[in-house]
Amino acid sequence: MTPSNDRRDFIKRAAIAAAAATGLEAVAGPLTGDLLAQAGQGAEPARQGVARPSNPARAFDPALLAALGDAVLPESLGAAGRARAVTAFVRWIDRYEPVAEEMHGYGYAEIRYTPSDPAPGWMAQLAGLDLLARRVHRRSFARLGVPLRRAVVERALARVPAARLPSNPLTAPHVVIALLAHWAASSEATDLAYGARIMKGNCRVLAATARRPLPLSPEGAG
Repeated sequence: MTPSNDRRDFIKRAAIAAAAATGLEAVAGPLTGDLLAQAGQGAEPARQGVARPSNPARAFDPALLAALGDAVLPESLGAAGRARAVTAFVRWIDRYEPVAEEMHGYGYAEIRYTPSDPAPGWMAQLAGLDLLARRVHRRSFARLGVPLRRAVVERALARVPAARLPSNPLTAPHVVIALLAHWAASSEATDLAYGARIMKGNCRVLAATARRPLPLSPEGAG
């Protein structure tokens, strides 16, 4: 199986896990017909606040971003889990250093740099979702119900070529895809996909590496 197939299989499993928790049918397909549809209908709005970035140039509208997270992240995460995912996204992009020298192996002559700052474009796209909601539904994006928010998102993504989750969120062509890709790369998403506490990216003692990961508890799955 190729790495790209592994990636698609991972995302499909995550979507199936989310759908199973909400009683929805899991259907394989592109992003707008798969994860958005399987996040669940009528997700309750996140009540927890979104972390505010220290860099004003990356100050996403917290209400809009929280509303987007409620619309596209799996309902099985619960309101608190979706709020955590959105907050983690804000903190990650706030700390990102654009065009910084990348780590490279010994003996490599080429110096490579990280991508330019995607935040301004993503912020404009988030504002565009709100403007589209106001034009089409006469209400702000955050004040729409979740099904209508998803309809606005699908309409916006229809203009985005190859709307699939990239392995690197920095390369995402739209803020919706960036948010989903960042969550999909998280330890929590990996645990949800496999139904076990794999805890990707967390250090474990050497003696624990041979043990099978513990299954997720019902509380841990939500």
